[in-house]
Amino acid sequence: MKNFISILFILCSFFVSSQTKNITSSEIRWKAYKTLKAESMSHNGTVKLKSGNLTFNGNELTGGNFIINMNTIDAEDMNENPKQKKFLENHLKSDDFFDVEKFPVTVFQIKSVKKINDKNYNYQIGGILTIKGISKNISFPVKVAQNNSVFTLTSAQFTFNRKHFGLKYNIFEDMLISNDVEMKVKIVAQ
Repeated sequence: MKNFISILFILCSFFVSSQTKNITSSEIRWKAYKTLKAESMSHNGTVKLKSGNLTFNGNELTGGNFIINMNTIDAEDMNENPKQKKFLENHLKSDDFFDVEKFPVTVFQIKSVKKINDKNYNYQIGGILTIKGISKNISFPVKVAQNNSVFTLTSAQFTFNRKHFGLKYNIFEDMLISNDVEMKVKIVAQ
């Protein structure tokens, strides 16, 4: 009976201390290049979060889930040329790349969290990124900071290979586009 009560106490303690915090704001930035990785040969912008949460055990990050609205792709570098901006955004949303009509969201689910000793980042998170129905493991460092009941997660810049997720245009254009897409994420949860 003592063992049963001890186990029950431990389980209750876990559930009481495990908290899910809803994301209240986010900034998800992307950058892609032509094969020559020069600033003049790049595009960059943002995409918006549809929903998400972070899970904590006490003040320690333990998990999370992010759903990104792919219809919100914004090519900020083209703001000075609205016609070209619209063309690029529609091109990215088309079946040439993200095919947002069939795949309106991209999902990232945190599967592992490891504390690291780095002056800029305190965790290495690993998870499953799903784009166009294709899931791959990725990991990257993040800094998690707390101010009262508000938690902020800021990632280091990380990359994913677009071709691993079926983001291919055509054989000739693909020779001119870098496979790497750079990402940087800032999430605020409460």
